[in-house]
Amino acid sequence: MARRKLSKNAPCPCGSGKKYKQCCHRKGLEYLTDDEGNVYRAVPRTAEIDAVLEGQRRLFKERFGREPGPGDRLFFDAPPQEHVEAAIVEGMKKAGIHPAVIYAFEKTGLLVSEENRHLIPDADLATWDAAVEEYKRAHGGG
Repeated sequence: MARRKLSKNAPCPCGSGKKYKQCCHRKGLEYLTDDEGNVYRAVPRTAEIDAVLEGQRRLFKERFGREPGPGDRLFFDAPPQEHVEAAIVEGMKKAGIHPAVIYAFEKTGLLVSEENRHLIPDADLATWDAAVEEYKRAHGGG
């Protein structure tokens, strides 16, 4: 099904309540829509990403003797998401990351910094900020 760029006057898909042009479009995030009105976030592909995807396609074909299909996991050998998140949290603790940041990561799946904050949709930032504040209230601030 063909996809086209989302109208800049459409409500922002991030859920902020703003128009797309006043929200995520300003952050450089591109959304596409199909004929049925489904909205998809466009992720630009670099040569590095293409190389990783091609490598995974080759591994899939070696393991299963066929090309991956629409319902197949391309990263079939990856550990379960819960294990990856647990390893990330353990690494964050060892690195001395502030517990409020770890709590917000566990709650939202995001890792927000000053360097990437401008790239994150407003609604997701609001959820992150609320998680940080929730931790601080529960644990006495700072």
